Amino acid sequence: MQLLRRGHQFEYRDHQGVDRLGLVDVWTSGGGARAVLVLRDLPHADTEAQARRALLALTHTCLPYLLRPDVRLNVLVLRPRLDETAKARALVLPLSA
Repeated sequence: MQLLRRGHQFEYRDHQGVDRLGLVDVWTSGGGARAVLVLRDLPHADTEAQARRALLALTHTCLPYLLRPDVRLNVLVLRPRLDETAKARALVLPLSA
């Protein structure tokens, strides 16, 4: 996998109608047939709903310019660490796996 974009900031409207900012890292396979998105800095409450809205915004803004239309996409949501000793955790969106 190759890192295509790191820490790309984007704006999306969450499921409650509030405009929010998020970060995404975009990784692609050598041929571009597979891609992994790592969503970061999403609000901790209602993480899955936030991630779905963020992915929808990315699908309509920057992803068509970065990825092939037939790409197999996996989406990971990196949950923020609550303190320095906690391990980072990720949520895999069900429809992307």
